[in-house]
Parts: sequence; C-alpha cells; structure tokens
Amino acid sequence: MKKIGPLLFLLLSLQNIQAQDLDYFLELNQHSTLGDARYTSMSGAGIALSGSMTALALNPALAGLYRQQSYGMDVGGFSRNYYDRDDLFLRGTVNRPNIMNFGWVGKDPQSPLRLFFVYNTDQVYGRKFKLQQSGANSMQLPIIAMANGTPPEFLADNLGPYEDMLYQSYAVDYDPDTKEYFSTADLTDVDYTHELFRKGMRNRFVLGLALAQSPQWYFGGSLSIVSSNETVEIDHRETYNTYTDLNYFSAAENWTNTSLGISGNVGAYYRPFQFLRFAAALELPQLHGFNLDWETTFSATRPSISSSAMSAQGYGEAYQWGIVTAPKIHSGATLVAGRLGLLTVSHTFIPHNWTMSTGKNERYLAEIIDTTIAAQHQLSAGTEWRLGPVILRGGGMWSPAYREGQEATIGYSFGLGVRSEQTTFQMGWQRRVQKSQYYPFSKDYSTPFIFQQSTANFIVGLSWKI
Repeated sequence: MKKIGPLLFLLLSLQNIQAQDLDYFLELNQHSTLGDARYTSMSGAGIALSGSMTALALNPALAGLYRQQSYGMDVGGFSRNYYDRDDLFLRGTVNRPNIMNFGWVGKDPQSPLRLFFVYNTDQVYGRKFKLQQSGANSMQLPIIAMANGTPPEFLADNLGPYEDMLYQSYAVDYDPDTKEYFSTADLTDVDYTHELFRKGMRNRFVLGLALAQSPQWYFGGSLSIVSSNETVEIDHRETYNTYTDLNYFSAAENWTNTSLGISGNVGAYYRPFQFLRFAAALELPQLHGFNLDWETTFSATRPSISSSAMSAQGYGEAYQWGIVTAPKIHSGATLVAGRLGLLTVSHTFIPHNWTMSTGKNERYLAEIIDTTIAAQHQLSAGTEWRLGPVILRGGGMWSPAYREGQEATIGYSFGLGVRSEQTTFQMGWQRRVQKSQYYPFSKDYSTPFIFQQSTANFIVGLSWKI
C-alpha cells in the first residue's frame, strides 16, 4: 500500500471532472430545491411570499410581515429515479426520509424588529447507477495512454495514483525499449459492469433579523452556516473476450467529501398596494472549507502471477481545500386577490463563473467553469386559493440548460393546507425532471451514459402562531 499526497485530488478531478466533481461544485451553487410544504407545493416561488420558513432563509425581509410569534416544522420523503433516456429503462433509485425544515419567528409588540431562526435541508445528493455493456473499451485505455513514456519508478511522482496502481496491480506490463505499457488482453473488446452510489445532503442554519420600516417597506438580513457532505462509491468490474493472460480486472473507489461554509442574505420587500408586492434578495457567496478522504483499489487476475501480488491500493491523507460559490440574485412579485387567493412568481440568477477556489491546486476549476458552464436562470410560479378552511396550491418551474450535455429542468407541484384557528396543517408534492449525462469511470471519456433524472418530494408540515 502506498500513500498519495495532496496532488491526488487534483489529478482525480482532472481525469473525472465531467462526471461527479463538477456536478458537486454546481450543486453547491444551487439555491434550495427542498423546504417546507408551502414552498414545495408552489415550486419554490417564495421570494415575495410570506408564510414559509424556507422563504425566510432566502429573503429575510419576509419576516417583517409576521404579526405574531410563529413556529413551523416539516418532514418528508425524497425519491430520485434514473432512467436510460433511450428506452426509459430504470437504472437506479434513491429514497430517503428527512427533516426538511423547522423554524421560529419572534415578535416584540413594542418593536418593529423580528428575530428569526430557520433550519432547512437545501439539497439531497442522491445518484445510483448500475450500467452494463458488452464490446466496450476498457477503463485502462486512457490510463495507459497517460502512462506511456514514463518509467514505472516515476509513475506515482510524475503522473498520479491511477497510472502507478495499474502497473503495481500487474494489470499491465512495461516494455523498456519502447517505454510503453501494454496488456495481455484486448482492451477494445470488454464486457463490464459499472455501479455508482452517491449520497449526501446540504443543510443550512439561518439566524436573521427583519425590520418593518413602514406598512410598505420591509428589510432584512441573515447569517447562514451551511454544511455539506457526500459519499461516493464506485465498483467497476470488467472481463475480456480476447486475452492470453489477463482475464479479469476490477476497480473499487470510495471517497467522502465534507464541508462547512458561511454566507449571508440581504433582502427587501415592497408593498405599494394591498394587491401588489415586489421583493428582491441577494444571497452572498458561500465560503466553504472541505475535508476530503479518498481510497481506491485496483485488482487484476492473471494466472501466470501469484494472486497475492495482483492488487494495488492508494489513498489520500486528510486533504483540506476551499471554494467560494457564486452569489444568487433572487427577485419576485405577488398578486393578491384579497382573502381568496394569490399568484406569485420568482426568478433566480446564478453567475456560475464567479465560483473560485481558495487553494492553488484547484484553480484549474475556474477555467473549466468559465469555458463550459453558462449562467443559470430559474423561473418559478405558484398559486393558492382558499375555500373556507381548505387551501389549494399548485406551481411550476423551469430552468434552461447551462452546461453541455444537459437539458432544461422542468417541474410541477401541488399541495393543500387545512387551517384551524392559529394552526395550519400542510402537504406539498413536487416533481422535477431533467435529462443529462454521466461519463462512467469505465469508458473512453467520449461516450457518456445519457439518462433522465426524475426527482419527487413529498412534504407534510405543521405551522402555528401564538
């Protein structure tokens, strides 16, 4: 077993940047896709809408509208399915229950200030694939191409863990005359199974203050502590249809990425008329500090070599790095039809090219984002109508594609509430569909797996006022 230094993560990310790592960075840039039942049932259109604890985390000025001390708590289930886009064959499913939201808004009758606290599950990271293919290229091909020209004793120092481990596991041999690595199997005619399992979540803890400046103007600010964690497991196995010695190869990879970040929000809410409201909020960039732990094992089966020598393992020591996410600019408007109902719309703008690293080893990320990722827009609309004690809600959202290989995200939602004096029981359901791609660790980095991702959330909650 040999240790790989801090350069490990850089090399790993460069080799696989189109697969998981870039996805993770972009998910850190997303605003809340989960939340309380009201926010969920209106497709996240909450920038200019009071009555949602999740909305307070995005626009703190909304807390100024509360006339009573209020509490809320929501729990729910998260479900995500992955389908092959060509035939909609189910490739993987992720399900998990979760506490989505809880919060509190205080009120001093003698003061125009409102203090509030909100916890919110912003994101759930879930991805599960099981891919199988015959007659494909081996995952070894690009690693061999990178290693060629470098003697074995310099692989780890000059190139990285994959090239060195491939040789140390006896999967390939070295020709000192040509300075090239070669396999005893045909690496262009491979049957493989590739499994990916990724899980994690992003949580936000918000403490804020709002000011009711006048019946028309409200302002607010908040401080956020954001925690994020993800665990990725990859199990890759391949056999060869034509071989002289090597007949089996496998790669197992596990890595855990955790971070703690800090950010802030400022917001404003304007009510020029009783039936019309406008709002805007700025979510400042999040400064994240990360801890990364990574481990991988390559194993080969060659009848001519002792089985005790045919595996190599590499792992990175505790590695710290940092990133500053892009800011988010929120805006929205609401039309109110008295006590009968309302219609609200929200827009979020995320300039991804503002993302930057605080460490020199990851500064390559800025160039990749600048050249491959466009700014992101998300539009949401929601409505609710009151029929006595029953409240009916619905909504929709749309976010055009902002990276190659990805299509627009489309979502729709509905929900209801039952109000009794100072207590309201609420339910919300939302579904989002997006078509995207994944570059398996096992292919030639040019033929992605094209999939359709379907995410559904079902949330139930209770809110009450004192």
